[in-house]
Amino acid sequence: MGRPEKPLPTDQFNRGLLELAYWLRERRKESGLRYIDLAARTQNTQHPCSVSTLQRAAGGISVPRLPVVEAYAHACGASADPARRYWREARAQSRRGPSVTPVPRLINTPAELRLALQAAYAKAGYLPLREMERRAAHGRLPTTTVSRMLQGMTMLSRSQLQAFLEVCDIPAKDHDDWLDAWQRATSARFHRATRELAAAVQPRRRVIEYERRGHGHFPSPQWPTHRLFQGYTRDAAAAYADSRSGVPVGRVPGSAGAFKAEPPHGR
Repeated sequence: MGRPEKPLPTDQFNRGLLELAYWLRERRKESGLRYIDLAARTQNTQHPCSVSTLQRAAGGISVPRLPVVEAYAHACGASADPARRYWREARAQSRRGPSVTPVPRLINTPAELRLALQAAYAKAGYLPLREMERRAAHGRLPTTTVSRMLQGMTMLSRSQLQAFLEVCDIPAKDHDDWLDAWQRATSARFHRATRELAAAVQPRRRVIEYERRGHGHFPSPQWPTHRLFQGYTRDAAAAYADSRSGVPVGRVPGSAGAFKAEPPHGR
């Protein structure tokens, strides 16, 4: 059986990590295999591991990578499902997650949905984004999109949300609640902006946009985009410009007289 393993560290405050290390050690004892035997069993798998890598995984000092934990469990002849649960708990305790977790059935806005997804991501063990993309497969969950969502910069599409739920091992019976929450959040996101813009802009008005470049008269590629607000009041023109730039639509104090911009060079 080789040399006995070192005892688990007593100064480790991550209880989830100690439970993971203890579970791995128990599976190895039940299998009756040495670490060199476990390493040999992993060589023909998708994630081959060395002896030292497997020993560190059960050392209780730092949280190992999830593929290593799964390879360790498979080499011992054990199921990877409990291994993933222990790993997620260890990762979740190693970082501070959101203090508030919205219930999917009560979610109505994009901000609430993002907060709930951030909490689900933390509960899933802060799985590395590249690992999430690999597990989702077929480009269903791009790392850049998930990163921007976790930072509050964008929303996932419906198909991306479905892949996110699967990768985070959220029970299938809860998927409908999450998808319904996504539908409500998406509706609130677009309908609110539409209502505010419609209230600010008077009917039967239109905005003409054009670029001062690419027409031979302005060779510099740095000319900004200019707009002609034809027939708009100042308030409506400001509201439209705000809506195009991502700023919440609002009314700007000033004269309500007609405002019409002249095109460059009298065009």
